[in-house]
Amino acid sequence: MSEQALQACVDRHLKHAALVFVLDDELGTQHGLSWADFVLLTVLDAAGGAAPATALARTLRTPASQLLLRLLPLEKIGLVVRVAGDDGKRRVTLRPQGRRLLHEARDTAANACAP
Repeated sequence: MSEQALQACVDRHLKHAALVFVLDDELGTQHGLSWADFVLLTVLDAAGGAAPATALARTLRTPASQLLLRLLPLEKIGLVVRVAGDDGKRRVTLRPQGRRLLHEARDTAANACAP
């Protein structure tokens, strides 16, 4: 990798980090969510409201252990629930209050993402 390409990667990372900082602040202040929480809920909503935990981790590009750490507080406040499926595998389901909060937070996230 050339020095120029490396610097371009660092610049992209810093730009992304700045955006996540703003999104975390706005979503946290107004809805009690982080950007990562919002993305997780959005992915669940797009999957019809439920997904196997392994598929969810794969979609989010995160290890299963990290996904579990993210799910526990969301489960505790009633936004999602984890249940064992018929096959014995865990499924994550978006609860009605999670869907409601997600839809309320969309305008906030959209406004923070606007140039």
